[in-house]
Amino acid sequence: MNPGETLLSTSRTFQLWRYGAGHSQLILRSGFRPQADPVELLFEGVRSVHFENLHFPELTVWRDEDEVIETEKYRFYNLRIELRSPKHTGVVTAGRMTYIDGTYANGAIKWWVTAPRGEEIGAGARPTCE
Repeated sequence: MNPGETLLSTSRTFQLWRYGAGHSQLILRSGFRPQADPVELLFEGVRSVHFENLHFPELTVWRDEDEVIETEKYRFYNLRIELRSPKHTGVVTAGRMTYIDGTYANGAIKWWVTAPRGEEIGAGARPTCE
């Protein structure tokens, strides 16, 4: 499995912006002042969410060891992302996380982390960060 790593550390405050169980998507957003462009963390293929609070001041995004679900024939990877702030930590398990700087219409994707869709037991695919 992969070792833990810090993906993002910022003094910005993020908060839950949208969660859609039907689409398995979660969006955390920062930048609610008129002079600040929004920055978003988009989680896709969300499997589970655990928050004690919906605000994350001074956010650190930590990629923990990936979670693996195995059947007799297949192995499925999920990212385990910890959202750390000074007073609490949230956890999101998802297939992909994207960092978007700007708005959807003209925002730039800074980077993303994704887990492979699945593999037959014995194959060597691992999640990557680009």
